[in-house]
Amino acid sequence: MASRQSNLAYDLSLFETKPKKAQPLLNVVKTPKYQRRDRMLAIRAVSTVAVVVSIICVMLYSRAQLTELTDRIGTYNTEYQNLVSERTRLNAEIEGKVSLRSVEESAKSMGLDKMQAYQVEYVVVDEDEEGVVPAAGEQQPSFAQKLGLYIQSFLEYIHLR
Repeated sequence: MASRQSNLAYDLSLFETKPKKAQPLLNVVKTPKYQRRDRMLAIRAVSTVAVVVSIICVMLYSRAQLTELTDRIGTYNTEYQNLVSERTRLNAEIEGKVSLRSVEESAKSMGLDKMQAYQVEYVVVDEDEEGVVPAAGEQQPSFAQKLGLYIQSFLEYIHLR
């Protein structure tokens, strides 16, 4: 039993601090191969940062432009709505002034009445009579002038459609 209570089972020397061995000094030798590699890494890092910063600047500029254009669109939409309401008001005003009732009232105020049957005169024109009288010194248009007028009227007709 006495052997069970002894501390022979534990090696306490493992927990003691041991003196450190002196490590040999390492000499760092820089060869041109590694210097070039280190320089390329530095250039690569700087160029990456420059690209990232330029992308951020471009994004900020585009956002500023977008905001400015959005404000302009809002201003133009407001102006458009004001013009539409002004147009509606003016159309209502014109319809009020040109309506049949207002025209009749203004005609009555001027002393005008509706035309009566006795005021109508009929004119009888024979078929051989013509109403066109050329002015003195006026020449008939040539074929080229007639053709030009025809083409011009045709083009006007097309644009109106």
